[in-house]
Amino acid sequence: MMNVKGFVKVVSSVVVGMSLMGVASTAQAASFEAPKLGIAQEMPTNPSIQKGEKIFVTIKDTKKQTVAVYNKDAKKTSKTVKMGSTFTAKDVKKVHGKKIVKINKSQWLSTKDVVKD
Repeated sequence: MMNVKGFVKVVSSVVVGMSLMGVASTAQAASFEAPKLGIAQEMPTNPSIQKGEKIFVTIKDTKKQTVAVYNKDAKKTSKTVKMGSTFTAKDVKKVHGKKIVKINKSQWLSTKDVVKD
């Protein structure tokens, strides 16, 4: 009978000790201070393509791998340009609500199909 009472006392003291350790570690975690974050980089004020900048042709349709070429009136022509081509923007204009970039004398690309290089 004495052994059982001693065993119960040991087990209960171990349980109490473990619960106190859990409370102490929780309090320590709550007092932890997170490191300061760095300053965010500023976005450029005008991210649109400007005359004279290098542009890179990108596509969303991975099967075709080409984009349509437009004329100066923003109408599609039968010509296409391959993905990955780089050009220098000769001019940028908006026609009928569509913004287009001039890549040579008579060819224009939609700004949706190009990004700055």
